[in-house]
Order: sequence, then structure tokens, then C-alpha cells
Amino acid sequence: MSNLLNNHNDRVITGAELAETGLSVIADAIKNELISLEVGRIFDDIYVHADRPEGVVRISYVMFSPTVQNEVIARCSFVHTGESKGLPHFQVDWAVLSHYRSKGFGKAIAFKALSEFISGMLPHSENGFIVEAVVDAGNEVSMSIARQLIGGEEILTKPDTGMNAHSFLKIYSPNY
Repeated sequence: MSNLLNNHNDRVITGAELAETGLSVIADAIKNELISLEVGRIFDDIYVHADRPEGVVRISYVMFSPTVQNEVIARCSFVHTGESKGLPHFQVDWAVLSHYRSKGFGKAIAFKALSEFISGMLPHSENGFIVEAVVDAGNEVSMSIARQLIGGEEILTKPDTGMNAHSFLKIYSPNY
């Protein structure tokens, strides 16, 4: 959930805005039947899609509305960002449609996606892997979710913007 500059007006785009854009993009791709989904292996109310945009592994999980047919209401994605401490490092973010917020869907998609991701990755990870969520300062809801699910909180100052963010990092290992 990093900050980037918007070339149109040099406005800093928040990590939450980037996550919301990702939600919109995957919802459009599903609606237009451009990608296929598989039902979760642990939870039957979330769906997964794996791809490699620009050669980078990305695994995305989505949740549909309980009341509106085929409406994607939440998304959680894991993107392979390289290696840290000799382990594969995945950045995670999540987003929920605005009118579904404050109803528990953010925590639900993050918890279920993380559970599915760990279950799928650990059997193929001899030494484990790292999951990190970077949440912009002020995004209290996402910080609360990350604290509960990942922990390992550290406050960072982003060199590109000088703004603070909270990093939540955890190593998942088959040896634990």
C-alpha cells in the first residue's frame, strides 16, 4: 500500500487509493470475463485468481456481495516483491467497496485470503516466506486489521514522500 505521485497534478496517491483501484480493476476484469476464478480451498465464499503482470507473481482473492449478484465487494492481493532474509517476500493489500465498509468485510477478506495464501504456499516453501502489509499513517481500519492478522508493526518514513507508514511483517514457516 505504497504512495505514488500522480503525474497529472503531483498529488500523492495513498495506498488505500491504490488498493481501491486494484479492486475496481479486478471487478471489471471479472465482469467482462477477462479472467477466471477458482473457489477457495478453505473458504467457499472467496475466489482466487493468480497471474503474472509484467512477470511478477500476484495472487488475488475476491469476495462477492451477499445480496447483489456478481458484485465484487472486496479484494486482497499478494504480490511477490523479491527476497528478504533469503525468503520470498510478498506485499499484501486489501480493499472493500465504500458502501460495504464498517461491516466486517475488510477483516473477513484479509483473514480468509491470508489463510488461503498460507495454506497454499507453505507446502511449496521449504524455508517459508514473508508477508508484509504497509499501511499509510491515518488508515486506522487497515492498521487494526494488519495488527490483528500480521503483527510485527514498525513505523517507517517513506523516502519518496517523507510520509509515515506502518509496516506489518511476519515470517510464515513450515517449521512452526
